[in-house]
Amino acid sequence: MHELSVVQNLLKILEKLRKERAIKSFLKINLTVNPFSCLDEDNINFTFSALTKGQDAYKDAKIYIRRTDNPSSKEFILDDVEIEV
Repeated sequence: MHELSVVQNLLKILEKLRKERAIKSFLKINLTVNPFSCLDEDNINFTFSALTKGQDAYKDAKIYIRRTDNPSSKEFILDDVEIEV
């Protein structure tokens, strides 16, 4: 499952941010993905929910995906997050 490795890497980034900036919870996570990526917003959110079940920092979080027009872009880029402090 490709989404699993992407979400695991995303969670590493979010956890680092959460510790560095004393973030209480994440509400909205915006990603930009390569136009040829097979990543699907529903599957990403399903995997994200499964991996973060029982973690208050992620209980209200939703991931939104936008596809870039640049085929040479990275697989995914964390654009921004909406947080609660």
